[in-house]
Amino acid sequence: MADDPRPSPRAASGEAPRPDYGPVGVIMLNTHFPRLPGDVGHPDTFEGHVLYHRVTDARVAAVVKPGLMSEPLANALLDAARDLERRGAAIITTSCGFLSTMQERLRAAVSVPVVSSALVLLPLLRAGCGPHARIGVLTFDTRALTASHFGGAWGPDVVLEGLELSREFHAVIAEDRPALDAATAEGEIALAAQRLRARAGGTLDAVVLECTNLAPFLPRIRAEAGAPVFDLAAAVRWMARDLL
Repeated sequence: MADDPRPSPRAASGEAPRPDYGPVGVIMLNTHFPRLPGDVGHPDTFEGHVLYHRVTDARVAAVVKPGLMSEPLANALLDAARDLERRGAAIITTSCGFLSTMQERLRAAVSVPVVSSALVLLPLLRAGCGPHARIGVLTFDTRALTASHFGGAWGPDVVLEGLELSREFHAVIAEDRPALDAATAEGEIALAAQRLRARAGGTLDAVVLECTNLAPFLPRIRAEAGAPVFDLAAAVRWMARDLL
């Protein structure tokens, strides 16, 4: 199901326009929980027009799982990418980091760049931070995240921490609830960032946010983790700035 392109609310409000990165095409999971500014699924996260394609069968339980997508769902995701390209997307991304397993297939299906997940940044961060760097990944659910989601970039330098035990953040997304207590969620995410830092022995060189819903809380995560934090939306903006 294709959604109409929407201009940034900033433009609609009469604010001075910022540089237009668009059109960015977003393959959306079929969810209705709140997406805050900074989340790939929020229309103000990218400047200019954003094109959306919501995939009917791409519900959280069907995507957040170990291993590959089912073939029918994979085909629906590929169709979504092709639709976004036909509609004018210059770069394509997704609303869930677990779709990293689709990176190569999505890229092969279209002629525009695809950044499926922040996890694809790991080789770059490893190269930049050095062979002994401690790279943390904050994920929606460590129980579902496996080496297959890292596209060959998994290694012993990667430290994982998840939000699966959080009562607000994880439950709202997993159960697709219509409301999120952002303050409670931020507190849960801050504790997860602290645990991530502790798992790394107290020092992290970089943190990657697998979950796109974590990006609105990036400043708090950076403060608690004590390291630079990289998310999917920032990666898309960086690529789009030079592509368009």
